Amino acid sequence: MKNKVTLLMSIILCTLMYTSSYAQEKNVTGIVTDLSNLPLPGVNVIVKGTQNGASTDFEGNYSISVATGETLVFSYLGFKTIEKVVGNQNSYNISMEEDNSELDEVVVVGYGSVKRKDVTGAVASIKSESFIDALPVSPEQLLQGKIAGVNIVQSSGQPGASSTIRIRGTSSISAGNDPLYVIDGVPLQFGSANNQVRTVTSGSSPLSEEAINPLSLINPADIESIDVLKDASATAIYGSRGANGVIVITTKNKGKYGDFLTYDSYLGVSSVPELLPFLSADEYRDYANSNGLPLSDQGVNTNWQKEVFRTAITQNHNISFAGGSSTTNVTGSLGYNNQEGTILNSQLKKYTGRLNANHSAIDDRLKIGINLTYASIDDQRAAVNSNIADEGGNILKDALRWAPTLPVRNPDGSYYQIGALRVNPVSWVDVSDESDTSLLLGNLNTSFEIIDGLKLSSNIGHSSENVSRFTNIPSTHPAGEGQGGTASISKYKNSNVLAETNLTYDKQINDDNHITILAGYSYQRFETENTFTSANQFVADATQWNLIQSGTIQSNTSFKDANRLSSYYGRLNYKLKDRYLVTFTLRRDGSSRFGANNKWGTFPSGAVAWNIADEDFMADSKISNLKLRVGYGVTGNQEIPNNLYREQLSIAGSAIYVFGGQAIPSVLPTNFQNQDLKWEETSQLNFGVDFGLFNQRVTGSVDYYLKKTKDLLLQFSTAAPSVVPTQWANVGEVENKGIEINLNADVIDNENFKWSTNLNFATNKNEVISLSNANFQRDEIRTSSGSGVVGNNANTQIIKPGLPLNTFYGWQFTGYDADGLETYLDVDGTDGADEVAIGDANPDWTFGFNNTFNYKKLEVSMNFRGVVGNDIYNNTAAEFSYISQAPGVNVLKSALNTGASRTQTAQYSSQWLEDGSYLRLDNLTVGYNFDVDKVNFIKKAKVYVTGTNLFVITGYSGYDPEVRTRSIGVDYLVYPRPRTFQIGTSITF
Repeated sequence: MKNKVTLLMSIILCTLMYTSSYAQEKNVTGIVTDLSNLPLPGVNVIVKGTQNGASTDFEGNYSISVATGETLVFSYLGFKTIEKVVGNQNSYNISMEEDNSELDEVVVVGYGSVKRKDVTGAVASIKSESFIDALPVSPEQLLQGKIAGVNIVQSSGQPGASSTIRIRGTSSISAGNDPLYVIDGVPLQFGSANNQVRTVTSGSSPLSEEAINPLSLINPADIESIDVLKDASATAIYGSRGANGVIVITTKNKGKYGDFLTYDSYLGVSSVPELLPFLSADEYRDYANSNGLPLSDQGVNTNWQKEVFRTAITQNHNISFAGGSSTTNVTGSLGYNNQEGTILNSQLKKYTGRLNANHSAIDDRLKIGINLTYASIDDQRAAVNSNIADEGGNILKDALRWAPTLPVRNPDGSYYQIGALRVNPVSWVDVSDESDTSLLLGNLNTSFEIIDGLKLSSNIGHSSENVSRFTNIPSTHPAGEGQGGTASISKYKNSNVLAETNLTYDKQINDDNHITILAGYSYQRFETENTFTSANQFVADATQWNLIQSGTIQSNTSFKDANRLSSYYGRLNYKLKDRYLVTFTLRRDGSSRFGANNKWGTFPSGAVAWNIADEDFMADSKISNLKLRVGYGVTGNQEIPNNLYREQLSIAGSAIYVFGGQAIPSVLPTNFQNQDLKWEETSQLNFGVDFGLFNQRVTGSVDYYLKKTKDLLLQFSTAAPSVVPTQWANVGEVENKGIEINLNADVIDNENFKWSTNLNFATNKNEVISLSNANFQRDEIRTSSGSGVVGNNANTQIIKPGLPLNTFYGWQFTGYDADGLETYLDVDGTDGADEVAIGDANPDWTFGFNNTFNYKKLEVSMNFRGVVGNDIYNNTAAEFSYISQAPGVNVLKSALNTGASRTQTAQYSSQWLEDGSYLRLDNLTVGYNFDVDKVNFIKKAKVYVTGTNLFVITGYSGYDPEVRTRSIGVDYLVYPRPRTFQIGTSITF
């Protein structure tokens, strides 16, 4: 018996000793990296089933107390969760794989972010991982062809050219149609109202009227993600500025790859893909001789387009870095871009710098972040202007119209000239047009978790944009000869101060209920100022604009004004059982742009969503995601000039009165007061379906929207006689409706070869519903005056109820009569030709088709995009298709076959409208990733070759069907878009 007791006690003692040994905690350390062996900071490391946890520092290191036999859970946003059972080892290095599931993707929305699975509105995103290697100058070009319902038209091929961005169509007539841009939490005022004051030329000046694209000041290499908020349930949190959609740009600020230094560089060569088919020298001689036309023949064969176009060189360099500790991380970059234009005398140099830092303290409850961006652009523009009179010229117009039988230079080296009003195309390089543009953008954001789930946040932001432009046409140049030379100086400043504070309560109440409440206040002040001085009749050309007082001052103006926006906003997100989602938002804005009667506006929205795929009855389905969304909201538009609600006065320099021998300029009103002026109001209904199949191998979404904008902020002509030529009021209504389809698929996904594809498609139908209110009745508004000799500046488009905005209106061309004169449609059979709707500049649908192929270390990506169903007024063809009696003027080859009489006066008609549909291979990149495992100081190395704008399939006869000059769908003397080939490299140390 004693032996049995002894044996039993021994067993118990051994068991206790073993259990004690097994449960004894020890310190386990290790490094967490991604599959490329780059450290991952901020990874959560938790002992499963306990509150015991830690996180990796900036070098990916972790340290945690854990007992043998327990399980460590490694989780990190965007990566697959890993569980590791602790054995006898004291160190475990973990390699985490990125989780590309769309459902776990984080989407940035106004004042916060949510998982893609929990989004209730129409929100689309692109991440830096999907950006092309050879990044463009301006970030909005990254969106082209990538997001359904976002139509982006680059205005020209000039370096730094602006883009027209329309999200779900055009809603306004006189107010801004551009989306709101929010960069690192700071809303910026980059609207058309501001772009207007950048223009320093007027009338028929040959100098460019195109403003530098302010988004060009953002370095695309600094961007982590771009999120596009499209429907009102997503944009209503921005209230009075959300009617045209919101583009949220987030820069890289987390340093998620640990300590690293990356150098990116590429070298590019650009050229104009095609030349317009004008007569060659021999064709011009035959044409003139056979028709008895005066011929100026100097015995040469000059292709003037080749003389003013050139092969342009582009180089780009960017250095980015990240570093820090477990509580602080810093990321930054330095960038340089030098892009020559394909037209002589055009070039852009851009310098950028960024520094972002984040710090956490007080057990991670206090977080402080700072984002700083500085950019500077030195720009030199070619003399290309689409707003010129019939005899006016510039480098492109003269290159097209000068006869190919004329030489570039005289024997003595001077420029050959013909006629008093025609300028040798190459001589335009002697005209100077330089701009210096800078942007300082920064914000300081802090957050403090008061109690679990309750967070107080603040955001203080500032931006300052400065533009200085200097122009000079010397007296030795024919365009400045009669004026003794001209020069101008323009300085423009746009600054912005932001102060925001909000409270967020985020709480998982129990297993079934989750609630997030946001409440905040925002104050923002915008200030703009401009000075402009121009002079002529200079004593000497050498001083250019540097001694402008040495000429006769022609204009000397300045202004300064400001507007303010004070706002209260709130949002409620409720999630039931992780599949029933509800979102309510409310914003109340007070704007200084409106009078006391309508200073405040209220903008509500609501949305619901149902994650059907999470229901029990879908458990055995191959459908991995199925979500229904319905949203409705009201947003506003206040993008108009300041102080229009009250009467404003200005100095009228043309009306001078003399009192006591003193010349006194008159002071006259510039507008009538309108205390009833208020926001445009856009209501939008959105139905959406998100889906995923085969474990998210195939994903996509379908959206239908109906958007109505009423109380349009309309600028209209006042009845004569009136001191004030135009007036603003809330008049009319516009409707947009359409369908958006987005489809993503991992077509092939195996160890050695992968093929992923994206197809997006969108339609939009626009219609003007009304142009009237109780005090204003209008049947139509004529817009978009023509340029050059065609139509004598007649309007080419109309705004009329029942028709879409940007409708072409004029004579319907029916052919030529026996005398070779044009004939037009006579609808009523009386009084000759009648004006009718002859075309629509809006596309019926837009699409993008993007593919990425990976074979071992080789990568290939190609991006197609296009539009279908839009019309283009080819103002250039219209001007150079009429036979001229003047010597030395060339024409298009097609002009010889029209049958038109040489006495025909140039006219605007449907003859010059062309189908603008196109399919463009926007980008093709082939890259190779080197195996650098044996190179200790290099983490990644890649080389690539990129082709941009490789081909366009279109029936349009101009340089490029993607155009916008004075209006959407009008092509007149547009700087052609280049074709570019680039070779580059990316190395991470």
